[in-house]
Amino acid sequence: MSRVYCKDCVYWDEMSRATATKNKEGRCRRHAPTPTSEDAMTDTGTIWPSTFDDDWCGEGVHINELAQQIQLDELFVSDEDES
Repeated sequence: MSRVYCKDCVYWDEMSRATATKNKEGRCRRHAPTPTSEDAMTDTGTIWPSTFDDDWCGEGVHINELAQQIQLDELFVSDEDES
């Protein structure tokens, strides 16, 4: 299994462009956002995990892999329609 970097993942949402001193930043949309406070009495909302474009998690899905799966799904649906 090859490593999928955030910049190539279908779940990554780029938030800011790279600068001379910093990589692109984004939010991982793989799982629901997590609470920002562990104190049950304080509701500070939720946040999506922040990542850089060269980060990776092991659960990423490469954009090209998703496109191939969609093409295969459409092919199978077409074959079923002809039956």
